Amino acid sequence: MDATLIRTINKLHDAFSTVGVHNPVDLPQIVVIGSQSSGKSSVLENIVGRDFLPRGTGIVTRRPLVLQLVNRPAPTAAEDADSKGK
Repeated sequence: MDATLIRTINKLHDAFSTVGVHNPVDLPQIVVIGSQSSGKSSVLENIVGRDFLPRGTGIVTRRPLVLQLVNRPAPTAAEDADSKGK
């Protein structure tokens, strides 16, 4: 299945690029694929920088997971000092 998904996405990109359409479909920029217990959830948590998925014996992630990340720049030193003063 992994190779089929990748081939399908590549075919979509090729088909749309030949007609001059760029990004016609909102496809994910990162896809994590692997067998059970291969560390897919850990990869996503490391990208985000936070633990947000359930953990424990018998707990599994069996649903597609879509993360929408918003890049918020770190506050400057002046902004940080200002927020601490309030």
